Amino acid sequence: MSKDIVHDTVAALSESDATGEIAKIFADIRSTMQIPMLTSIWRILADSEADLNSTWKAVKPLYPTGQPEAALARIRSETAFPELNPISLGEISEAGVTSEELLSVKAILAAYNRSNTLNLLTQTALVPDHPGEYVAYPAVETNLVPRDLPRLLPREEIDDSVWEIVLQVNSYGTQGENPGLATIFRHLAYWPNLLALMQSRLTNAQEQGTISIGADSVTEIAAEEGGRMTQLRDEAALIKMSDYARETVTNYVRGPFKCARIVNIGTALSRWLNAAG
Repeated sequence: MSKDIVHDTVAALSESDATGEIAKIFADIRSTMQIPMLTSIWRILADSEADLNSTWKAVKPLYPTGQPEAALARIRSETAFPELNPISLGEISEAGVTSEELLSVKAILAAYNRSNTLNLLTQTALVPDHPGEYVAYPAVETNLVPRDLPRLLPREEIDDSVWEIVLQVNSYGTQGENPGLATIFRHLAYWPNLLALMQSRLTNAQEQGTISIGADSVTEIAAEEGGRMTQLRDEAALIKMSDYARETVTNYVRGPFKCARIVNIGTALSRWLNAAG
């Protein structure tokens, strides 16, 4: 299988359509990771129940140790995230986003940033470049405030003009001709005018080179932290992972999709909106 394979995140199994054992695994992932929804990597792996099961079993033991949470805190504190040109609450309002909707936008960004970062860190531990020495970090407290998210719109419910904006926002920091669509941007399709404002800020950051700097910073820390946590994985489950599952995970952390770019941009957007008020 080619290392440049790109999976169709739009066509991947939706959580609402999952049944039986796959639905149970999805629920276990959400509960263990303390996230309200799954990002595309798990829905893609669900093409095969065996692949989903073995990959999740291989990585799940990392979470009770608290080490992924500590590694997440390190990425948030040490990464050189892009600083986007400020936005005001007035601009947000003029974009047609109400104060209640802004809370939903922030919740979507926070949910994806947590999920994507934890996935990047723990799945790097499954396919590390350089396994490192395990050092246990002190526990990190989490103060998660759950909030219901609007459902993820299917492609057919998104107008073509809005879809074009989604694709444009998705293009920043990409590698290769087809990096795959990050679900975070599709989830924001409710607010096309806000997406357009994001696009303008990201264009400036891309021209300044700060998107690449941030993505490289995320990648470097994730590689170190993933390597540090390799001893925590379930080796028996790891052995059962198919070549397809390993290639899918490798592509996720190092291929054209490169999850680090989504962690980088998503976190930058979250900080940008939080700074507005």
